[in-house]
Amino acid sequence: MKLTINNANLYVEEQGQGTPVILLHGFPLDHQMWKLQIEALSSAYRVIAPDLRGMGQSDVPDSNISLDQYADDVLALMDKLNIQKAALGGFSMGGYIAFSLLRKAPERFSALVLANTRPEADGQDGRKNRLNMAVSLYDKGPAAARDVMLPKLLTEQTRQSDPQLVDELNTVMGSMPAEGLIHASLAMAFRGDSVDLLSSIAVPTLVIVGEEDPITPPSVMKKMADQIKGSSYHVLPAASHLTPLEQPEAFNTLLLDFLKNTNI
Repeated sequence: MKLTINNANLYVEEQGQGTPVILLHGFPLDHQMWKLQIEALSSAYRVIAPDLRGMGQSDVPDSNISLDQYADDVLALMDKLNIQKAALGGFSMGGYIAFSLLRKAPERFSALVLANTRPEADGQDGRKNRLNMAVSLYDKGPAAARDVMLPKLLTEQTRQSDPQLVDELNTVMGSMPAEGLIHASLAMAFRGDSVDLLSSIAVPTLVIVGEEDPITPPSVMKKMADQIKGSSYHVLPAASHLTPLEQPEAFNTLLLDFLKNTNI
């Protein structure tokens, strides 16, 4: 469905009933990266997976946008759907937005899932790469992000053994609005650091990483998990960055067990 949120039309996938679970996708993807989690959770939970502004079927911003503004969209969406409190899951860029949400309105979230993400701001090289990506997106369209990201999202073994998944990702990433991805690249390049937030996170937290993730490697995510009191940390074998789609059974088992055992 499409909803008008903060003067923009955002696409929102909503399935199931019960305790709300909000899932925030990564770059350069949309809500479809969560399709197997939506399917697994919707028999017991109310699952909400929006397309972030400028990605998927949501409106492209008409001016610069920050991660805080993506977070404001999520809070406005919760108000629109009459959700006072929800479990929150963020993958990669979605995790950056989750940190912003916990800064803005920690009282509105009952549990946290951080998948393949990191709390640190970009260093000089990382920022330069994102700025180069923005330029490349102007020149080549969404294929610029697709061609750089696909080899990092899946292991070589998965790319060889599951051509259907590769085709699906190529289609999704290739259909993204280039300008929306440019806004996202710039928002991530200039995002603030969230390391200081970690020790204040007071909700049950599940941290998931792929064993072969080159973007947010296990060493980075273990360090993050160690700073979140009582968090549960798991490494998925034979997985790169896109753990929810590359190892969905293992990911969903962790997710369902976590939600079931968490007082939300």
